[in-house]
Formats: sequence, structure tokens, C-alpha cells
Amino acid sequence: MSSPVSLAANVDRETQLAHSMGAVLIGSLVGLFLSGAVTMQAFLYYQLYPKDMLRIKVMVLVVWVIDALHSIMTMNANWQYLIQRFGDWDTTDEITWSIAVSVALTATITFFVHCFFIHRIYNLSHKNMYITAPLVALALVRLVTACISTSEMIRLRSYSGFVHGYDYVFTIGLSTAVSLDIFITIGLCYYLRRGRSPLSSMDRIIDTITLYTVENGMLTCITTIASLICWVTMPTNLIFLGLHFAISKLYANSFLATLNARKSLLNKSQGSTGDHPLPVLFPSHYPARRATLGPWSQRSQTETHLQVTIEKTVQRDVDEIEGGSTPRGAVSRSGRETPTIDLDDLSKSPPAAYLGEERAPLQTDISWRTRPKGPGSF
Repeated sequence: MSSPVSLAANVDRETQLAHSMGAVLIGSLVGLFLSGAVTMQAFLYYQLYPKDMLRIKVMVLVVWVIDALHSIMTMNANWQYLIQRFGDWDTTDEITWSIAVSVALTATITFFVHCFFIHRIYNLSHKNMYITAPLVALALVRLVTACISTSEMIRLRSYSGFVHGYDYVFTIGLSTAVSLDIFITIGLCYYLRRGRSPLSSMDRIIDTITLYTVENGMLTCITTIASLICWVTMPTNLIFLGLHFAISKLYANSFLATLNARKSLLNKSQGSTGDHPLPVLFPSHYPARRATLGPWSQRSQTETHLQVTIEKTVQRDVDEIEGGSTPRGAVSRSGRETPTIDLDDLSKSPPAAYLGEERAPLQTDISWRTRPKGPGSF
């Protein structure tokens, strides 16, 4: 008959196993699910934006490859924990090399995504280095601390040893990631709101982009905060690691969803009245503007330049046409001035900076239509 002490020890071991190996397994499964969404978003990106700049295409490929490597590392860790060393109680304290590498891969994806959004702040702030340089420094701190954590995990091969000697390094890395998410979201929202224009359609687009930015930043920030809280309060189990597996996937999805949302935002900026859902985590189908056009039509593949079309109906009461039509900006006999649009201000608006920075050059198309009111008018 087992003694109470041995029974208590078995219960503690079973609890530790569930909180450690169970968390790693569930985190890996959730990560694989999110990795599938990353692959789908990457495929959708190359279908919708074949004429994007080369550096953006390369960045998408790099993020997808790193995400795939991260998934391989998590599967390898589960194989070692649950198959090769099945029944070994000491395995809950051992750090496999794949777990250590996954930490560095997570930080690498985070660094790329943070730099992508920092570059958008750089464009919206008219290349303000005083704002963007500290953000880049924080992104580098996040990457360096993760690399230190990876090297020490490989050297120590023990969670208890890592927690005892280098827990502050991992804490700094996660705290820096949370701070960057908050600063980037605030920065994007501030510069977007500051760039509101007299055009009501532009204000509507700015409001949409602002809400979309908050939603995307909230997903990654909440998950990172949850992982940080579990790491600080429960360093003796691996619940923090299960949450950490999902962080890189959410960052990759946030990056790709932002790129894929440009066509939806572009349709809104062109005055489309249909519902164009924005992809936050998973890509959505973009409804056609006509029933005969599908999301994979030739029109969707060729319209890659930002085109802001402004239609004006101009009515003129003119008794006699002298020398043709009234030039734009002149005053007709009816006393009404032909409206003019400042193309420089329009092309420099926040929606243009947000939507068109991945394409070169930015194309602005202004269409004017006139409707005759009667004989002798134009």
C-alpha cells in the first residue's frame, strides 16, 4: 500500500506534467492552426498583389519561412517530450534545443513585423527620426534579449537553472514587445487622426484604418501580456511557453492581414458602398463590385495602383458658349466657380501613405464629369 507521502508526490508530478507538457502540446496545436492561416494569407497576398515592390514580397517570403521553421521546432519538442522520453518525470525540467531555437525564431518574426509598422509611422510622420529611432532601438533590444535567452537555454538545458540565473532577460524581452505594440498602435492612430482632411470620404477611411490598427495590435499585445504574466507568476511550469508558441503566429498574421487589407481599403477609398470585410486574423473573401466579377478576376489582379476617383457634377447656366468650355478654376457667367482639387495634398493624405507605400509610383486619377442642363449649357 502506498504511503500518503508517495501519493502526494505522484499527484504533484501529475499536476506538473499536465501544466507543463499539456501546455506545450495545446500551445503547439494552436500554433499549427495559426500557421495554416499564415500560409493561406501568404498565398492570398501573392495572388492579389503581384506587382508589389520586391522588398515587400521578399519580406512576406521570409516571414512565411521563419513561421514554418517555428512550427517544425514545436513539433520536434513535442516528439522529444511525449514520444522519445515518455514516462520520464525529469523531462519537465529539461529544455530541448528546439524549444530554445523557437524563442529566437519568435523574436525574429516579431522584429520584422515591428520594423514594418515602424516604417509606416516613419512615412506618416514625414520621416521623423526622433519618433522612429527609439522604436527601432526597442525592437533591437527585444531581438537581442531573445538571442541571449536562446543561447543560455541551450547552454543550461534546464528550466530551473534558466529561471534562477536569467529570468530577467526573458522578462525584459516580453516587456519590450508589449511596450512596442502599445507605442506603435498609439503612433499609428495619432498620425492617422492628425491627418484628417476636409474630404468626408477620407475621414471615413481614416476612421476605418484607425479601428483596424487597434484591433490588429490588440491581438498580439494581449497574448504577449498573458505569456508575460504566466512567466512571472508561474515560472515552475510551462504554461507561459504554450502561449509563447502563439505569439509569432499572431505577429505573422497581423503583418500579412495588414498587407491583404489594402484592396478592401482601396475599394472604400473609391467610394464603393458594398461591405468589404477587413482581414484581422484570417483572410476574407472580397466581394465583387459586379455579380459577374469574382474575387480572382482579372480586374482584381490588375488594379494594384492607388486610384482615388472624385466625381463632380457641375451645372452651368450659360447663355452663350464663347471659346469652348470654361477652364477649371475660372468663374462662369452664372457666378459659380469650377471646383479644383489639390493633387499634392490628396496624394500625401494618410490613407495614401498607408495604402500606397508598397507600390511605386503612386497613381492618382481624377475624373471629371459634366451633365448638360439644357441647350447652350455644358
